[in-house]
Amino acid sequence: MILTAEEKRLLHLYRSGSTAETAAVLREALTEISEPDVRAAAKELLRKLENMNGVMFHMLGSETEQCYVG
Repeated sequence: MILTAEEKRLLHLYRSGSTAETAAVLREALTEISEPDVRAAAKELLRKLENMNGVMFHMLGSETEQCYVG
């Protein structure tokens, strides 16, 4: 699964212990996200999380840990 740079940044910020937990945290955060581009990326990341299995989620974890968030 390919994530955009913004989706990776959001995953790094909101990542929790599992795919479901991360999706729940991101859903809550959506109420606070007002920038249209960031909001669109968050919604797309949610869609991807809903279709992601646990193995894929954990593989993305090692990828996002190396992601610089500035």
